[in-house]
Amino acid sequence: MGKLFGIKLGQAAAHRVKTFLIAAFTVLAMLAGFGQRVLDSHNGLADADHLVALSLTMSGVPKEALPVTFLDVDDKTRSLWGATSSTPHAALAQLVSMSATNKAAAILVDFDLSPSIEGQAANPQLSALLRGYPADAPLLLLVRKIGFTKAQGTAMAAGDGPTLYDADVAGKPNIRWVTTLNDIGGDRSVRRLKLWQTVCDGANGVAYPAAVLVMSALPVKGVSHDADLKAFLDAQVKIDCGHEATPLPPWPPVTSPVAQIPFVFADTAGAPAMFRITRDGQQVVALRRISASQLVIMKDEVAAPAGDIDADPFAGRAVILGASHADSGDIYATPFGNMPGALVLANSVVQAKAIVETEPASPFFKNVLAVILFVVLAYIARTFVGAIAIIALSLVTLAALFIVSRWFSFATGIDVVSVAVPGFALFKLFDSLMDIASHVPRKGWRAILR
Repeated sequence: MGKLFGIKLGQAAAHRVKTFLIAAFTVLAMLAGFGQRVLDSHNGLADADHLVALSLTMSGVPKEALPVTFLDVDDKTRSLWGATSSTPHAALAQLVSMSATNKAAAILVDFDLSPSIEGQAANPQLSALLRGYPADAPLLLLVRKIGFTKAQGTAMAAGDGPTLYDADVAGKPNIRWVTTLNDIGGDRSVRRLKLWQTVCDGANGVAYPAAVLVMSALPVKGVSHDADLKAFLDAQVKIDCGHEATPLPPWPPVTSPVAQIPFVFADTAGAPAMFRITRDGQQVVALRRISASQLVIMKDEVAAPAGDIDADPFAGRAVILGASHADSGDIYATPFGNMPGALVLANSVVQAKAIVETEPASPFFKNVLAVILFVVLAYIARTFVGAIAIIALSLVTLAALFIVSRWFSFATGIDVVSVAVPGFALFKLFDSLMDIASHVPRKGWRAILR
């Protein structure tokens, strides 16, 4: 006999009543939408990207990071500017001018400035701006388009294409050509960026730095790493093109050509207000996103300010000019969902110094940490039941990711979790198969049933 709510029932009857009550409660929860939330939470335990996003959201942005303003050529902007097939360079000139005038820390133009058709002429407004760019104006970064070819299944840099403005920027030390290449994973998602890209011409060549590498060298409290960066890039050319065993300068400490992107901003309306950081002793918003249509108007292919411009979104901030409109072709899958390339840049630029100046732990030590985390997860799964185990597993994994990221680097934290969590999933699979095998002699094929 069994009891249910104090009522005596036969064991089989009690089991059926319990099953009915659980099923009825589950149906109500399912129809209310709770089922999908529980399923998403459970699946998130085996999804390293999901855990990384949660951890980075919890940890936020380090103090003294570089605040970013994203001037967004969105769908509204494109419509107001006449829905042209490409962003008008005159408008870019106006945005650069107002960013420099309002004392931005640095300006990044995330647009391809190479000719789109044969015989295309440079835009007079942008050309004049670049030719007359003052020596004391903020650092201006322009993106160099790099072509690639495949050799034995590996992508190799084949050359750097010319732009319409090469002659205008020649000899200007505060205008730099950079790369914004991402290291796209096998699933076409972006989790890492390339810190530099070398283009060789025989034993010589050019090493184009990533924007994050250049911005990490910006002066902080009077200390600049500009000379170190030049020495580092020159050394990379000797290594990659001349195949010389050249020693690297002490800065930057990170020497891997790729780095993890510490995503903290999603492509949502609430993202700009998510984090505040300390900059020069003041609390500022880490990311501001402004539609370019609020700043610049276009009439007869001539760009002009849309009105009086407040200096606050620019002063002391890294300003990124980029596009998010539907036809930009610059949208990437990330741990935070799809987002425009300029916002991917914003996620890296805001933590430029942390990316470049923090070395990950050694592979051996990362593997040791991953094994320790795996053992803890396996112990929890073996010790606790159902819902308690799921909650404990999630909390322990997030805590481990947070602690390892803070003690070493976010790249180390990500690598540790990316090894431990799939290992735990394998453990659960093998555990289930062994349980089935142990019951086969007694139950036969019914061993696969509960």
